[in-house]
Amino acid sequence: MAHACGFSDDSFAFDPITMALTAIPAFIAVWLRLRTGSLLLPVLLHNFGNSLSFIV
Repeated sequence: MAHACGFSDDSFAFDPITMALTAIPAFIAVWLRLRTGSLLLPVLLHNFGNSLSFIV
């Protein structure tokens, strides 16, 4: 979640959109891991997200 924090021009910055775009898929992946007991679905979810960012 540290992607949302930055430092430039002698000041700290926080971007809530970046925080949400990182946190929501992470919470879904953790929930899938706990619910199914398998890493397969979280890994597939992560790869799907990477594919979307590559295509768009």
